[in-house]
Order: sequence, then C-alpha cells, then structure tokens
Amino acid sequence: MKEAGRPRNTPERLWSLVDKKGDDVCWPWKGYLGGGGYGRVQIGNKSYYAHRVIFDLANPNTITLSAPIDKREAGFLMHSCDNPICCNPKHLKVSDQKENMQDRLNKGRYLFGKGPDHHRAVFTHEEQAEILRLRKEFGLTASQLANRFGKKLSTMKTLLARNREALNV
Repeated sequence: MKEAGRPRNTPERLWSLVDKKGDDVCWPWKGYLGGGGYGRVQIGNKSYYAHRVIFDLANPNTITLSAPIDKREAGFLMHSCDNPICCNPKHLKVSDQKENMQDRLNKGRYLFGKGPDHHRAVFTHEEQAEILRLRKEFGLTASQLANRFGKKLSTMKTLLARNREALNV
C-alpha cells in the first residue's frame, strides 16, 4: 500500500480489523460493511474494499486498491470461498471480470435471472404468457396490450421483440 491515509488506518490498524484464524479458513473483516456485505475502509479520502486493501498489504504492488475500470483487465479479486467479508489472501485470486462472473455463475450465485426472473422484471411469468397468447391468438397490437396491462408502450414492444420467434412473426 502506497499511503496510509487517515492516521488511524495504518497497516497495523487495518490488520487489527481482520479476524485472522487458521491459514486455510476465512478471515472475516470486523470493520464497516458496505453494500453487498463487503468490508469497506477509508484510506485518504477514498473508500476501498477491505479485502483488496488486505490483499495489497499481504502482496504489495500486485493489484491497485481500486478495481480496474476496464473489465478485461486483470486486477479483480475473486473469492474462492464465496465469502464477501473474507480477507484471507489465500482465498483471493487475481482475475479479470469475465473469469469472476463465470465463477459466480458456475457456483450458482448469479442473483439476476433473465426475463421474468430478473430482479427488475416488469412482467411476471403469467403476464408474459398471457401477453404472448393474446398477441398470437387475437393479433392484439403492442399499444392495445400496453393499455390492457397498464405498461409503457416501449416496454411492451421490447417484450414482443424479444419473443418474436415464439410468436412466429
């Protein structure tokens, strides 16, 4: 780590916030937790993920404290233990964003499904099936369907375009 930042966040202080257990078990972060359950720490006037800071203390100059902006660049840290508060450097592997996301998918931790299963979905499975049925059987227009289901016309057009094959249009 290049700079200690605020005086209280010296390397000694940061290590004191890690519950170092055995070599092969998770070392939980005991400090502040931010969104997603990851440890966060202030250094200077910037906030960083705690596991990145601890990894840098254990492996100087291997990564930057901030995750790379370019998702194809190596420098992301992947938790082999899938524990966001773990700071054990043995559980952290330098990777790129694609490898990290593939690992998440392979381990069944992909939270955001597709279509009606997505966390920001506008339509339920039932609504989608009914919309496609009405379009196919009765030829209702996107505008008619949007009015009937109380949705924006652009949203309805997107749903219909994504299901063009199912509609044989």
